Amino acid sequence: MTEKKLYLILQSVLCVLLVILLAASALSIYREGKALKTEDPMASIYTREKAAERFKPIAPLFFAAIGLTVAGWILAVKDENADKPVRDPELTRNLTVAHVTQPNEAMKKEQGKQKKLFWTGWALFVICMMPIAFYLSNGTHFPDGNLEEMIASLALHTFPWIVLGLACLMISSVLQEKSMLRETTAAQERIKEEKESGIKPEPRMGAPAGNVKAKRTLQIIVAIAAVVFIVLGVCNGSAKAVLTKAANICTECVGLG
Repeated sequence: MTEKKLYLILQSVLCVLLVILLAASALSIYREGKALKTEDPMASIYTREKAAERFKPIAPLFFAAIGLTVAGWILAVKDENADKPVRDPELTRNLTVAHVTQPNEAMKKEQGKQKKLFWTGWALFVICMMPIAFYLSNGTHFPDGNLEEMIASLALHTFPWIVLGLACLMISSVLQEKSMLRETTAAQERIKEEKESGIKPEPRMGAPAGNVKAKRTLQIIVAIAAVVFIVLGVCNGSAKAVLTKAANICTECVGLG
């Protein structure tokens, strides 16, 4: 491992750690402020004194991260691959497979794995979205008045599921890319075999049918999700609330009617 790579890893770890600690501090201030607000409704949750108190333990790490960033800027330390174009495994696979006349068993096996990974990832994502849908469909979770408590409860019941769902999609995508790389290798071997046997590949026009189908499937899923969330918004009373606010804006602020 080179010194530059070690520096970049250390800088990344420090940044992630800082984000986690700052988020935890903000959440701690909110919890204490919420408990204090029950005793004194006029008390402020976030104050300069509270923020300074929570920042003191994190300050050394914060200034260390800044110092490390400045040192890297002065020494011109950067990722050598940052300016290079990002390699697209799917594009590389498509261009290679386009020169294959008859796919072999290894290619077909990887193609089957990619389909399974794609549908598994989206199935797990939909499952993770179901608790969010149930929560949003319950109108009792959105009482009038206490906006801060409602938002905090919404974040607590939705963010973990959103993160878990996105993690499933990311893992599925990474595994698909690895499978595409293996399929590319198998396609290259197949091209050599076909050249040795005298088989000439036929020119192919347009994008692979699998990609078109995947894009259409994704569009349908997004459209269905949009319709579902619109219906959930109507069920929990959000549509009525939006209509009431729009009417109030027209009659009170703008002066219509």
